[in-house]
Order: sequence, then structure tokens, then C-alpha cells
Amino acid sequence: MFDSRDFFTRYGMKQIFKEVTAKRLIWMFVGVAMIGVAVSLCRLSGFGTDPFSCMNLGVSAVIGMEYGTYQLLVNLVLLIPMLVCFRKSIGVGTIVNMAGVGYIADFCMFLWDKAGITISSVEGLWLARIVFMAAAVVVLCLGVAFYMECNLGIAPYDALAQMIELWTKGKLKFSMARIGTDIFCVVIGFCFGSVVGIATVVTAFFTGPLVTFFRKKVAEPVLGQDTVTEGNSTDSP
Repeated sequence: MFDSRDFFTRYGMKQIFKEVTAKRLIWMFVGVAMIGVAVSLCRLSGFGTDPFSCMNLGVSAVIGMEYGTYQLLVNLVLLIPMLVCFRKSIGVGTIVNMAGVGYIADFCMFLWDKAGITISSVEGLWLARIVFMAAAVVVLCLGVAFYMECNLGIAPYDALAQMIELWTKGKLKFSMARIGTDIFCVVIGFCFGSVVGIATVVTAFFTGPLVTFFRKKVAEPVLGQDTVTEGNSTDSP
């Protein structure tokens, strides 16, 4: 699971904003795009999506709103307490993630449909669905790795568990708070007819090692000197 607390306790935001480069901006956009593509692949697989997307897909379908638009609205609501509690963790990456993931996923679904690849057309093709899910997990982890390594802002949902830990004065630790928010999202998504499956469980709890692998083996080498190192700052949010 993506531990956003570690992400922003390792690096100080003042130093980060001083070192924003075109290279990091580009790879941050690439990372967000990959996450959006991964969501679309999860949707095609029919094995469920990550908990946050699960909730947003279910609710948006029932109320007749585009997934990308609904996800943006939810992110805007979550951004309000983030502005109060974790302002230091907000950056250009926060905004791009808020608006980009949902709309990119919707656009990818449009492209898949134009190519004749739809959820219904692959419903009985188990091997294709498994390939889609496996590809989604790999692309998702690679996208998160680049997004994290660029370190240009945290998504509101990823900050939510941190805020809960703060509001409870540490009584509810980050890991438990994140599990709680994920379960809440899955329950809401299921109640609104969203698909809950193995991909939901995998993306929620078992992607951490793969994200770490891609950060060390891909993102850090690609970013090179643009990678923010632990010694760059001692500030914490």
C-alpha cells in the first residue's frame, strides 16, 4: 500500500518547491497518466479497481455523472481539510492528480471502446481479463513510483489517513486509518453497484513492494540528479 506519510516525512516541501524542474514536472505528468491508464485497464478486466476509484465509479454511475468529473469533485471536497492540516503537502502534483487520473481513465475507456475493446466484449475471455489486470497493476505501480519520486504534491485521498491520525491525536494510526478509509470506499462502491474483486484487494494492500522496486530501479535512475534525496531538507509537514 502507498504510504503517503513516509512520502512526505522523508522530504521537506520548502526545498522541493525550490527545486521544481521541467524534468520532474514531465515525469510527474507521465506518472499521473500511467495511473489513469491503469484505472482504465482495471475497469476493462472486470476484477475491480482500487478502493477510491471503486467508490467514485459506483456513485458516479448511479447519479449519471462522468467518473472523471465526480472524482474531481470528491477531491475538491477532500482538499478543503488538506488546506488546513497539510498545506505543505500541496503542490502542482496534487492538482494534476486530482483532475488528471479520472479524466485520463475516462479518455482511455473511450479509446478502448473505439478500438472495439469493451467490458462486455471481454467478459468471457478470462485470459484477456487476467492480462488486463496484471498490466494494470504493473502500470499503476510504475506510475505511482514516478509520481512519488517527483515529489511535487500529494493527492487529497492519500492525505486523508494522515489527517485522521492528526484529528485523533495519534489514537488511530496512519495504517489503520488508511485501511478504514479503503474499506469505507469499497463498501460505498459496492452499495452503488461498483465491481469489487481481486484487483481491489491487490491495489489496496499488495502493491507497495512493486512500487518500491520501480522507484529504485526505474524512477530514480530516470530522474537522476532531479531525484530529491533525504538529505536535502529537514522540514516535515
